[in-house]
Amino acid sequence: MTGFPVTADNSIKSHRRAISAFLLLFALPILLSVINITFAENWKIHFFPAAVILAAIIFGPAGGIVAGISGSLYTALFLGNPYVIVGNALFGAMAALFYKKTGKIVLSALLAYLIQLPWLVLTDYYLAHMTADFIARLVIVLLLGNIFWATLIQMGIKPLRNFCEQTV
Repeated sequence: MTGFPVTADNSIKSHRRAISAFLLLFALPILLSVINITFAENWKIHFFPAAVILAAIIFGPAGGIVAGISGSLYTALFLGNPYVIVGNALFGAMAALFYKKTGKIVLSALLAYLIQLPWLVLTDYYLAHMTADFIARLVIVLLLGNIFWATLIQMGIKPLRNFCEQTV
């Protein structure tokens, strides 16, 4: 037995949690993966790392992996780079593990990116046949994007947790 009465209210809360988890882990990263803002000479700000970092913080390594995979599907399928799936799953898992150890979102995202970086460079250069110049620019843009998203999440995590606790 579970130790608490099964009521309609408990059932509704568990459905809300399941829907919230699905949206945060799977749907949001996919949606955000198709949104990029181009600036200065065709550099793009990627939005889906925000969902990966958030899922990693809230749901741990498994959440980071799922969000990393789902956020990579667009790039893998439509842009022909399937290696990005492993890299972003690794980023999500590592962000969660570092957050669990440090409790610091920005530091965790940076350390996770450092773990992901060799995979990104090697697969993009040797397997996806991207130019070194393109990869260098990508490395910088992803670094800046990860810092940006992690900082925004850090600033908004308390209100977000309060909102989640009230709705689920």
